[in-house]
Amino acid sequence: MKLFFGGTAYLGIPFNEKFKQLVLEGIDLYGINYGASRNNNVSLDVFAHAESEAAKRCGAEDSIIVSSGYLSAQLVIQHYFQNFRFIYAPDTHPALWIGQPKPPVMSFREWVDQTVEEVNDSNEPVFLITNSLNNLFPEIFEFDWLNEILPDRRVCLLVDDSHGIGITGEKGEGVYSRIPRLPNVETIVIASMAKALGVDAGVILGTKKIIDKLRTSPVYAGASPPSPGVLLAYVNAYAIYQEELQKLRSNTKFFTGLIGKIAGLSYINDFPVILINDAYAGNFLAPKGIMISSFAYPDPKGKPLNRVVLNSGHSKIELRGLAEAILESQEQGIRNKDNRQTNS
Repeated sequence: MKLFFGGTAYLGIPFNEKFKQLVLEGIDLYGINYGASRNNNVSLDVFAHAESEAAKRCGAEDSIIVSSGYLSAQLVIQHYFQNFRFIYAPDTHPALWIGQPKPPVMSFREWVDQTVEEVNDSNEPVFLITNSLNNLFPEIFEFDWLNEILPDRRVCLLVDDSHGIGITGEKGEGVYSRIPRLPNVETIVIASMAKALGVDAGVILGTKKIIDKLRTSPVYAGASPPSPGVLLAYVNAYAIYQEELQKLRSNTKFFTGLIGKIAGLSYINDFPVILINDAYAGNFLAPKGIMISSFAYPDPKGKPLNRVVLNSGHSKIELRGLAEAILESQEQGIRNKDNRQTNS
C-alpha cells in the first residue's frame, strides 16, 4: 500500500463521502452539465446562488464563478490589459499571463519594494498581478504595503488565491478580507476552486461594480458555466468544508509537532505544505511506500523540489509513519554528506 502526500486536495473533498452524495443529488436535479452561455435568456438559479455564497464566504461584495481557474484569470486579464501597464510578481502562474511576460526572479519582499517605488514614480495606471502565497517554498504574503502607494496613483491589484481559498483565514475564507481597502486601489481575487474546495470551477471576487463590468466581457458571455449539480453541492457543503478544515489543521499541528524545527525542513503554521531541503528525499521515501510531491522546479532539468502535502483525510498513524521516515531520511542525508566530505 502506498501513501500519497502530494497534490492539492487539501480538504480531501474528491473522496469525501458526504460531498459525493451532495454531488449526486445535484446531478439528479440539474443533470451532468449545462452547456449554455450565462447570458442566455434562460438560466439556472443555482449559478447566482453559488456566486452569492462564494462572495459571502470570502468576504467580498460579489463574485463570478466560471468553468476553471484558468478562465477566471483570463477573463480578468483580457478585460484590463489594454488600459493598464501590467506588472507581474515573481512566480505568477501562466494562467495569469498574456503574451510572454517575464516575471522577475526575486523574493516577494524585493518585488514589493521595487514595485511601490515604480508605481509612485509613474502617473500611468498599473495592474499588479501576484499570488496570495507561495505554496512551493511555504510563505503567506501580506498586503499592508499597498498603503505605501501614493493616494493619487491608479492601481488595480489582481491576487491569485488558488492555494489559499478554503484553507487560509479563520474559516477558510482566503485572502480577500486581508487586503487593505483603499480608494485608489481596485482589488480582484481569483482562484481555482478545484484544489481545496474540490469543485471544477474558478471564482472571481470583487466589488459589485467590478463584477458587473466583468459580466459584460465577451469571454464571460462565450463560455459555458461549471456543472450546476456540483455547484449545488458547493452551496450545501459549508459544514463539510468547516469539518474538513478543522481536521486539516489538527493534522498539520500534529505532524509539525512530530518533526519539530529540525534543519532541512521548512514550513509555516497552519499551512499543510512542508518543504524538504534534500533533493534525494523523494527517492528515499518511495521504496517505503511513501509518495510525496517531487519534481524539478523552476528549472525542469534541475534537482527535484521535494514537498510533503498534508490533507484532512490522513490518519494520525499515517502521519506518524511519515514523520519517522522523513526524520530517517534527514539522518541518512547528513550521514551521506559527512561521508562525502570525509572522502573528498
